[in-house]
This record gives sequence, C-alpha cells and structure tokens, in this order.
Amino acid sequence: MSESPFAQVGLTLYEKGYSPIPIMPGNKVPGLMVGDEWRMFKGWNEFCVERPSQFQINQWAKWPDAGVGIACGRGLICIDIDQEEIIEPLLAILPVSYVQKKGRKGISLFYQGNTDIIRSKNYRTPDRVGLVDLLAEGKQTVLPPSIHPDTGEPYYWWTDETLLDVGLAALTELPNDIGEQIGEVLRAFGYDPDGDRAPDPTGADHPDTVSSHTSNFFRKLNEDALARIDAWAPKLNLPKGRFLGRVYRAVAPWRASGSGRPMSRRSANLSISPGGIEDFGTGESFTALNVVMKTLQIPDSELDAAVQWLGGCLGYDFSPNITLTMGPKTLAMLAAREARERGEEPPVRSAIEEALTPPPHPEWHPTVIPGAVERPAGGDLTAYLNEPATEPATAPTEPAGELVGEVEASAPETALAPSMAELEALCLGIPGLVGELVEWMACSSSSPSRPCALGPALLWVGTIAGRHQAGPTDLRTNLNVVTLAPPGYGKDHARQALYRLATKTGLFRFMAPENFLSDSALRKTIEQNPVMMSMMDEFGGFIGKIMDRRAGAHQSNLRHMILQLFTTSNSVYTGAAAAQEQATPIHQPCFSIYGTTTPHDFWPSMSGRGVGDGFLPRWLVLPISGKPLLDQPVTQPYQPPDRIVEASRAVFKLSRRGANLPDMASQPVINPIVAEWGGDGFEAFKWYRQHFAKCSEEASEDSKVLWTRSIEIMLRIAHIVAIGINPERPMLTDDLVDWAGRLTELSTKSCIVEMKDRLASNDKQAEYLFVRRLIKEAGQAGITTVALKQQINGLFDNARYESIIKQLQDANQVHGRMATGPKGGRPAFRYFAAAAPQQR
Repeated sequence: MSESPFAQVGLTLYEKGYSPIPIMPGNKVPGLMVGDEWRMFKGWNEFCVERPSQFQINQWAKWPDAGVGIACGRGLICIDIDQEEIIEPLLAILPVSYVQKKGRKGISLFYQGNTDIIRSKNYRTPDRVGLVDLLAEGKQTVLPPSIHPDTGEPYYWWTDETLLDVGLAALTELPNDIGEQIGEVLRAFGYDPDGDRAPDPTGADHPDTVSSHTSNFFRKLNEDALARIDAWAPKLNLPKGRFLGRVYRAVAPWRASGSGRPMSRRSANLSISPGGIEDFGTGESFTALNVVMKTLQIPDSELDAAVQWLGGCLGYDFSPNITLTMGPKTLAMLAAREARERGEEPPVRSAIEEALTPPPHPEWHPTVIPGAVERPAGGDLTAYLNEPATEPATAPTEPAGELVGEVEASAPETALAPSMAELEALCLGIPGLVGELVEWMACSSSSPSRPCALGPALLWVGTIAGRHQAGPTDLRTNLNVVTLAPPGYGKDHARQALYRLATKTGLFRFMAPENFLSDSALRKTIEQNPVMMSMMDEFGGFIGKIMDRRAGAHQSNLRHMILQLFTTSNSVYTGAAAAQEQATPIHQPCFSIYGTTTPHDFWPSMSGRGVGDGFLPRWLVLPISGKPLLDQPVTQPYQPPDRIVEASRAVFKLSRRGANLPDMASQPVINPIVAEWGGDGFEAFKWYRQHFAKCSEEASEDSKVLWTRSIEIMLRIAHIVAIGINPERPMLTDDLVDWAGRLTELSTKSCIVEMKDRLASNDKQAEYLFVRRLIKEAGQAGITTVALKQQINGLFDNARYESIIKQLQDANQVHGRMATGPKGGRPAFRYFAAAAPQQR
C-alpha cells in the first residue's frame, strides 16, 4: 500500500513549525478516521492557535489515503485567488510570494503576517461568486500531494520552493492593511463589502469549521423560512394559527398574556410574514429559528436541533456538509411531539431522568496509546496469540546525556514509562456523568488538570451507585485510585470540589473520614454505612504507616482489611474477631479510596510487600508529570452546576430503583442492576483478558504480579462510566472497554517502571535506587559530584556513597566523564544515567 499524502509530508511540515491536519479522502474538509470510516473533524481549528502533538502527527500518518491540509494562523496566511483574471491585478499589489500551490483553478499564495490584526475574509460578488479568500486564523487549506476531489489529480506546488523547504519566518510578510488593499482591487470585479459570504464547503479548498454555524447560513435559513412560511409554520401547531393571505397569525404560546387571559381568549398577535416576524403584544421581533426554539422549547445549547427541524421542513439536505447533533432530551421531546400529532400518548419521563440526560458530546472513541497493541475488530485472538512479542511503546524516555551509544548489552532491562500526553488524551471527551465531572472539576480551577479530576469522578459515580449495581462478571463499583503528581499541582482542588458536590446533592453521608488510625476504626465506619469513599491527602504517609514492618498490629491489619474489602464487595466481609470486639459480617462492602501524593513519597513507602501480597495491583495509579498549568481562565462555576447535581441524584436514585432507604451492612442487596455487554463489548473483554495475560507472561518475574488484577480494574472502570451514561441499563460497549483497557494498561506500565526505579526490599537497596534516581533525573545535563552529595544530604556516609557509585558503574547503569553544564562554563566531572534495552 502506498503512503498517504499525509504520511508523505505531514511530519516534514510539522518539523518546519507548521500545523498539518488530516483531510478526508476525496474531499476538502478535515477528517478523522474512526474504525474503518472517515468522519468530520470537529474542532480542527484549535490547531490554528496551538500545534498538534507529535503523537497526533504519528497517528494521522497511519490513516490510509489521508490527505494533508495546513491550519492557518499563528502567523501563517494564505491568499487563495479563485478567478484566473484576478491573478494579475492582485499580484500587482501583493508582495512577492516565493511559495505557491495550485489545484483545479486559480492559485494560492503563502505569506507570514500578524494574524492578530489580519483576519480571515471571503471576497465574493453579490451573486455569491467566489473571488478571493484571505485565510488566516480559523481557516485551513489543502496541500500537495493531496488529491483534488473534482479533478482526481494531485494538488501541486507552483514554485520551486515549498512549505516543505521554507519555514514560517522565511515567508514574505504581509502589511497589516492587506485586507483593505485586496478589497479595493476587487471592486472592479463586482466585490461588494456588504456582500461578504462564508466559503462554500463543497467548492472551496478551505471550508470553515462547520458551515451550519456561520452567520451567513443562519441568515439564509431564516430568509428561506420567510419565503416559504407554509412549509413550517403550520407544523408548529401554534394556538389559533391560520393564514390571512400570505401572513400567518397565531398566539405566542411561550409567554403569558399581558392581561391575564387564558389561551383560548388571547388574540393572535404573533405575525409571521415574508417581511419578518413580530409579536404585536410585546413589540418583539423574531427570526424563524427563534420561533421554532421557543415553541418546541429547545434550549440554546441544542441550537442544532432547531436547525435540523426547520431545515428539514424546508427540504435542506444536511448529510453532505453539515454535522448536527441533538441531545437525547431534545430527541425525546421531538419524538413526543410527533407522537401527539399522531394522536398517541408519549411516555412520561421523570424529572430524575431528564436531569440525567447530558448535553451532546462530540463523537467519542478511545484514545490510542502509542505502541500499545491494537485490539482487532471482532475480537479475533488467533493472529494476536500467534504473533511474536511486541515492541515496547515509543513514548519518549528520559534523556541520559550523550552516552546512550556506549551502553553494553548487559545493561539491565527497563520498561518504557507512558507519557503525560497519553494520560491527558485519555481524560478528554469521556461520555456521561464521569466526563462531565472531569470537565467541571478541571475547568473550575485556574490550574486545570483533567488527570487530577479523573480519580474523584470515577469514585463518586461508583460510590453513589454502590452495592446496587453489578457488572456482567459480578464485579462491583468500588475502586482504589492514587494520583501521583509533583508538588504545586493543585491536587486538592478536585477533592474539595467533590466535597461541595456531596454537600449540594445531600449525599455527604457517602464521604468517609480522610484517615484511619486502625483497622477497628475503618471497620466501625463501614458497619455504619457499607458504601463510602475516603479521599486522603499526603497518601504516601498513610501507605508508609501500613506498610512499615515495624508497624503495630492495628496499622498492619489495616492494610489487610483494605485488601479484603476490595475483593469481597460482591459477597461478605467477615474479618477477624478481637478480644473485646465481635466480628460482625458486612455484606457487599463498597469502600473506595482516592489518594493524592507525590511519587517521591509514594514509592519509597510502597515496599516490596505491597507488590508481593497484591496490594499495589489493586490500585489504579495515575502518574502526572511536567509543570502544572497556572493562571488559566476559569470556564466552569466554582459551585457544582445544577445539571451535575441532578444527574448525581439520578444515579443514586435510579440505581436503587427509586428507593431511598439507607444501606445496611447487615442486609445484602438481593437483586442489583446487572450491566450488559453492548456491541462488541464482550469480544473486547476477551481480547484484553488474553492481552494482559500475554503481558504477564512476557514480563520479568517481579513485574508479573502487577498484571494479575488488570482485567478486574478495567471492568470496574468501564462499568462505572457506563452507569454514568445510563444507570437504569448500563452497557459495557467495546468503546468503553477499549478506553478502560488502555487506561489500566497505562497505569500498570507506569507501576512497572517506577517499581524498578524506586521500589526496594531493604534499606540498602533503597539507598542504591535513590542515588540512581537522582542521576537519572538530572537528564542530559548530568550531575556533578558536589550536587549529588548535596541532594543526598547526609542520608548515608561517604563510604556508602562511594560503594553505591561503584556498583552503579559496574552494572553499566551510570557513567562519569568531564562535561560542561547546560549553560556552558568550565567542564566538571559529571555522572549520567545510561539508557538500557527496554521490555514490556
């Protein structure tokens, strides 16, 4: 198979500093490949202000037949001249462009300029004949060697130099008033400044984001509606509606009578005529779209529903160019209205169900993790099980100076750590209540972090549905999550946001204490309420207490109790009797923990015991790295939005089938709601079960145990998200299972890496790993002897230090040499970590 146009030039364009984007084959619009089919790429214009990631470029290059376009903005401007006769007059006033391309007609010229001042503009005649398009921020244009959909031939460069050769800074610069200069030239060709039109997505190489959302589309829609009032106004069934000649008169049902009259006695003051729409009772004017939305009670957030209804009445065909979405609430409302028109009685939805219905989400599909084995469609395991061991992920590793090539084959193997970009991508666009919680908690902070919000969101939904929901394999919704983030990452924001939500929903009884001093304290808490979640800050300290071999019985037993509560959530926890305490059975305990701490505090506390006895494998670990975003605009309210509050109450009540009785530890839930497999969900489950088993077989002996609970964690996560979508009938689809599988795999792989770097079985090994970690974290700059000893800060004496350095050098894990620092200066002896062969 030949390389796609994007695969041929996308990476080169990216390396030149541009923002290449994938184009649908046989089209001129940006597209996404979902499964085996192409779909419109909503939101592509974000790349006009921010470049795609390297990961996205690599993924797009894998899509067969993907064309290549370039997002304008960030200083890049393209002037696209549609008419041949206009080229010469415009070239006379334009600076020389050394980079030009051609398609079917005209020519496109590339420049640099101030895109904060030079804005996109479409120059057209009053008859909507395209003359010139000035493409800046918010626009894109198709590049060679993409195939032109009309000619079937590739676009081609018209100049010797191309964007593949010339960076943005080398392009000719446009003056800030270039838009006005172009307009003056085009007056001679029929251009009217008042007749600007949006580009036609079927005829331009650079359609706008979504044509249905341009002001010109709405203008045309309303004009067509006034020209054909008979096609839509009678279908609204407005009170007292009738034609008086060409004017349709009716009562405006969305407002009350100014004189207090009932509907039957009100005057038909709403006038819909070819000249406009006016309510004579209030003096207000409306568009046809306004009338449709008010009459059908369509909220502003679902404007596209009104567009589709009105456009459908007028015979619009949205399928080729316009992507519209309607939320389930609006679909149900329109269906109910149609049922009433047929004389049928539509089913009544409760207020709880209405509150649960989320706003429309963009098309959601699990994010692909680089290097991760892709599940074949249909769940066919034959080829997968017979293939050789896969290569590890190609996520970037921490640099290790200039000694990579000197590493000997005997160097120890290390797994590749998943990147922060992978985790961020998995936290985007999650459907249902979990996704809504993530967005609210992240975007209500000036230091937003979706990965920090994911754990609380999962635990909240899993807890308020606890005991009353069972997965298809009878797993329950309790889950343990720990978020590992550097200091100053705002880990406390999501936790405090969840406390506010628990208070506002009246469900604070599900919030357990933030710490437990003994197993007895935890047991008494669960006996009082078997469904609870505890959010612990400085979680590394808690782990250190319960993992310490010198800990007392109360703290040591606390670790065993947490283990047993996790595994007995679908049965009964009996525990152990004490001299002064009787062992009371706790049926179906649903106890979850969300912990936040730093990697430096967590991993030294998580001793080898935590891996060997299965404590660590029962946790979803979310590793966060890099610098936090600071001083970002807050786009969500501080207090929980009413919709999230009502949706949370709906999950709580619908999971209990409307009952509001408190959960009792002494009584089991006999008939929980059992989730179903949806689509190819069961096939995805079987595939991941085999995949994780294969990962365990290929892992080193000390890492095998980390894969033992991966399939269980995956199913719990997918089930919780499914409950947030529909608590009455949760379905584990293949998309949900794929997403949960990738998140779980990311967690497990990060644990493998950190375990090898930080986890020690004794004090001497801990010191050894500590020194190795300090050298590794120094990266390409290396670390001097003085700086290394300063960071050790007297934790052990100089003899022990020299012994550790010698062991590291003998094992080819570190190398020392004379080198300058990152800012130059006098060379000094520095230690560098050596890269090593990698394994799964």
